[in-house]
Amino acid sequence: MENKVLKAVEFMQGPLSCSQSVLCAFADDAGISFDDAKKIGAPYSGGRKIKCGTVCAAEIVLQKKFIEDKAEKLIAEFEKKFFSKVGALNCREIRSKNLRPCIGCVEDSATILEQMLA
Repeated sequence: MENKVLKAVEFMQGPLSCSQSVLCAFADDAGISFDDAKKIGAPYSGGRKIKCGTVCAAEIVLQKKFIEDKAEKLIAEFEKKFFSKVGALNCREIRSKNLRPCIGCVEDSATILEQMLA
């Protein structure tokens, strides 16, 4: 598997938001195009959906790649791993407590997702 973590971090350093960066790095796993990933990921950044946008993006990948029951189990596993690493799932909490910078959340989400998909 190519290193999608580096891709996600690179996207975040460019013009993409946190959620778009993770979703675009894993677009092929989700079965969507890069452009569709950009569009789908756009509303999830900056805490607009309460959860960290990178968590939302990873969950979208898992929902699109796996059937409902398996996706639900994998999402719960992903959230547990992310929470264990970062200390929260809520964007505002992560940012207000300075638990992790956004680019760190991109790296963490992409790392966890890459490991889960391996």
